[in-house]
Amino acid sequence: MKLKNKVALVTGAALGYKDGGPSIGSAIALKFASEGAKVVVVDTNEEMGQKTTDVIKEKGGNSIFVNADVAVSTDVKKAIEASEKNFGKLTSLVNCAACYAGKIFNTVVDTPEEDWQRVVNVNLNGYYRFAKYSIPIMLKSGGGTIVNISSMAAFTIVPNFAVYSVTKAAINGLTRVLAVDHAPQIRSNAICPGFVRIANSENNRSPKELKKWLDDVVKDYPLQKLCTVDDIANIALFLSSDDSSYVNGECIKADGGRSIADAHDF
Repeated sequence: MKLKNKVALVTGAALGYKDGGPSIGSAIALKFASEGAKVVVVDTNEEMGQKTTDVIKEKGGNSIFVNADVAVSTDVKKAIEASEKNFGKLTSLVNCAACYAGKIFNTVVDTPEEDWQRVVNVNLNGYYRFAKYSIPIMLKSGGGTIVNISSMAAFTIVPNFAVYSVTKAAINGLTRVLAVDHAPQIRSNAICPGFVRIANSENNRSPKELKKWLDDVVKDYPLQKLCTVDDIANIALFLSSDDSSYVNGECIKADGGRSIADAHDF
């Protein structure tokens, strides 16, 4: 049990999308619970967030669900207070909640101000809020870890994907700031996934279209396989456990080597 006696709070941890498939956040919550952590599941989707908690309990784990919006400070404080009230402490924070607003693909010029503000408020400011209010509780608990879910969009720019890419680059900066300012009691690291196979990216494709699309996508990856939510959960577990006790301030790329390789002839 790598997280025995740990209490973890995971944002964006509702179980799945339209078909109930796993999300990155729910996969992390389930993985942490399987390794002995008590888990605070945080999401705005009450039905599916509660389902994550129910699955954890069905498997013999300990979890509570808190319906909270990372863009609202009072909600953030409510979630952290629930951790202390129910489990007595908080030792692990995973910031995973993210959003798009309006049309996903836009340049800076084409992005409406309200969409820009909404994405920044969730994707970046939400991480700031949870770090701000979690760290004092972690210090009272003897220290802890922060894992921020970033993206390869922080490094390699997809055209017309402006605000999302900006927030993910800023998350990497926030991760490094936290790693310096709050060590040695708090370790802070980020995971930067490339394409992750989740149900949300497959809902609108027929089985034939899906197979062709996945076959085309996988050609760009040296490992010749696609990343799963469990792959990301395993990295989050490593960064939140004592196995990574000397890892701090890292932004770990999880893209199967795509970003460093010529994406042809694999």
